[in-house]
This record gives sequence, C-alpha cells and structure tokens, in this order.
Amino acid sequence: MLIDLHAHSSKISPCCAVSYKQALEQTLQHGMDGVALTNHYQKSYIPSGRMDEFIEDYIAEFYAAEQCGKEIGCKVYFGIEVTAERYPRVHMLIYGVAPDFLRQHPYVFDYTQKQLYELVKANDGVLIQAHPFRNGTTVLDTDYMDGVEINCHPLYGKSFSKELLEIAQSKDLIVTCGGDYHADTYRPKCGMYIPATVKDYKDLRTYLLSPERKRLCIQEPNTDSCNIIEIE
Repeated sequence: MLIDLHAHSSKISPCCAVSYKQALEQTLQHGMDGVALTNHYQKSYIPSGRMDEFIEDYIAEFYAAEQCGKEIGCKVYFGIEVTAERYPRVHMLIYGVAPDFLRQHPYVFDYTQKQLYELVKANDGVLIQAHPFRNGTTVLDTDYMDGVEINCHPLYGKSFSKELLEIAQSKDLIVTCGGDYHADTYRPKCGMYIPATVKDYKDLRTYLLSPERKRLCIQEPNTDSCNIIEIE
C-alpha cells in the first residue's frame, strides 16, 4: 500500500480547504492507497477556553475519516502534527500513539523537543520532524527524534530529499514521506509503501521502527514523475 504519511482535513486544520472525505477521495484518485491523518495541533487553532472540545473534535475527526476510508477503500492511520511554540515554524509528526493521547497530554505544543520526545517514547510513539529546511528551518537535535520527513508539498520548491537522506544515514534516522496536501496546489503522489498487514497505529509504529527495507515514493515539486527509492 502506498500511504501518504502527512495529510490534513479542513474541520481540524483550517489551513486545509478539503474535508476528510474529499481528501480521501483525492488520495485514491491520484494512485495512493491511504493516508496518515496528521491534523495540526497548535495553540493558535484552539479556541480560548475550548481545549477539551477541540481535542474531542480532533479525535472524532480521525474516527470519522477512518470509517469513511473503510467505506471507499482508503486506509487511514492516526497521527498528529504538533506546532512547537518554542521553535518557530518547526512542526513535529507523531505516529504510533493512541487517539486519546491528546486527552492525557493537551499541552504538547509547549514542550521542549526533549520533553516531547520522551513523552512520545513513553507512549510507544514515533517522533518525526516534518518538512525540515522549509521556510528556513533546520533539523533539530537528532538525539531527540526518530526521523525526518521528505515532504512533497508543491509550494515549497523542493523536497530536500538528497540532504535529508544524507542526514538520516549519518544519524541512523527513519525517513518518511508525505504530501502535506492542503488543496492549495495540485495533489502530489507520494508516501511510503507499507504492507497490508499494518492494520492500525500500533502496527504502523512497529513497521516504522523495524529494520525492514523501506520504499518511498517522492514526487519532487512541480514535476510529473514519482521517484521510487529504497532505504536500508
């Protein structure tokens, strides 16, 4: 299965212009088999005094998307994209935690990188830095992350795949791939090939951390081709 590991829906991520149903339909139309729904979790998106309500909506959005995916044949995994208040323009992707993770840890956007990493690991999760080098960001401390993302969002010129693969190899990091699609551009075809035996967020964590060779599909911005690379 080709899974885009970075996707959004408009109800939770207002910067996205499509609903989860539209997002999933477009995923299938463009040759992918599913997504990790990694909606934004950032302080500025949470209405004042309504954090509990926002978290419940966040979780409900995933379950609604998952059910829709079952109906139309699109796999949906749970994920989170945290905007870190302490690190301008830096986003961190969390995989492998249960959907109720945010109920127990609602202030993760205020954590240091080290605190967030330790919390994610204590909850059997995986922490990936989203789209490094975008908008001038750099790779954070590699001691406190599991990996880096190659991102194919067309608005940002390039995926930085060469640079990130070199860093990942030298630091023994996971490399993921996602489109970060917001319906403000064409829909890129990209992601990681994941076995059909990976059924849920727990299986996804196990697969990402496994020593198995990984295969990525990378569509460089504003090109028509998808480059397939294998990572040991």
